Amino acid sequence: MNYILTSIGSMLLSLCALTASFAQKDIANPLPSSIVYVDALGDFPNPQNGVITLNSAKVYIISGSVDIGSNSINLNGAGLRGLDPGKDRILSAAKGAVLRSQDVDVYLEKVCVIPLSAVTTAYDFEDNTGTKALNLLAGNSVVEAPRVASGGVGRFSGFNSMFITTNFWRCRDGLKVTGTTGKFCSAYNYITGISSGVGIEFLADFEANDIDMSNNYFVFSGSTAVKFHEKAKVDQARMNGNLFRGPAVLISGFDSHTPGWEMRQNGAGLPDTKPYAFLYMNENTAVTKLISPNLFTKVAGETKTMKADGFIATANRVTYTGKRTLNARIYVNAGGKTPEANSDLSVAVYKNGLLQIAPNSSIALGAKGEGFQLTLETVAEINQGDYLEVFIKNNINSTPILVKDLQLRISE
Repeated sequence: MNYILTSIGSMLLSLCALTASFAQKDIANPLPSSIVYVDALGDFPNPQNGVITLNSAKVYIISGSVDIGSNSINLNGAGLRGLDPGKDRILSAAKGAVLRSQDVDVYLEKVCVIPLSAVTTAYDFEDNTGTKALNLLAGNSVVEAPRVASGGVGRFSGFNSMFITTNFWRCRDGLKVTGTTGKFCSAYNYITGISSGVGIEFLADFEANDIDMSNNYFVFSGSTAVKFHEKAKVDQARMNGNLFRGPAVLISGFDSHTPGWEMRQNGAGLPDTKPYAFLYMNENTAVTKLISPNLFTKVAGETKTMKADGFIATANRVTYTGKRTLNARIYVNAGGKTPEANSDLSVAVYKNGLLQIAPNSSIALGAKGEGFQLTLETVAEINQGDYLEVFIKNNINSTPILVKDLQLRISE
């Protein structure tokens, strides 16, 4: 029994010694040298002329509410994050943006910014190199203090890529996006409180390869949800699954059929992108002069446009303006009277004036002046700039033909 007690005592002494050894190591190295916890202004580097410049080699972790007075923060490539996006906040009454950066990567996570004056915005991030990335991921809020109307979210400019996902903005004005960028992505953001601005606004000097806006929620009365300046440019863009509650204007400067834009399953008031064209003519008096038998000639006459979404429609010509390849369904109906006895007529659709799209439709008639009606349904793959026209021919002679009525419909 004494042996057992002695053994247990030795084990306890060894455990205590091991614990003390670990404790000494923790005291010697309490935190990795790259991490700085911030719960007061004094934990930041000293302000210089109202600007706190972070150490680019550090990651600053905000803990609780940190009031930096009228100072701003130059991120300078440093990391900035919180642990609880509802409690870890930076408050400032700076003139201009609270958080700023230029020509460096930006990474924020779970940090709330509270602008405390009408001339204070949350962000001003700029990249003139076109090589940097901006990431606002998960819980980066911009929230106005009670009875304080701030300058809003702020401005992003340049950057090779901008990813803004799962954030909450409740402020008078939203985000302004400028400069040349590769990709702009906004997804799962909740934007509310906009009263004298725009939720997301692409300014005149904005130019991008791609825009991807998906599953954002715009909830405010009046104002505009998304605005695209008439001089802004984008190669291809899509809006999918966004919802709107209250904005007076859902989108401005573009629509579901603006070239390059694709829209699917957004909320009420914003139709899907569905290319569709319908042109026609009735009581046409322009005679189609055939070149020779068995040779198709474009039907002559001025057409009227019933609808042209994703197309430009002119006289018996429909030009596709969309940027994605379209598998088009085509319907033609042509009617008139035969020019000669024993006429044998055919109608076809041509792409770009050169290529006949198979099949064609034909009809043989006995008497001169007999009424005819030719219908045709077909499909074709078309790309931006391709145009479709209705052609007709007489398989027996080249007597001119009067097509009095014509319909051409193209849909997806």
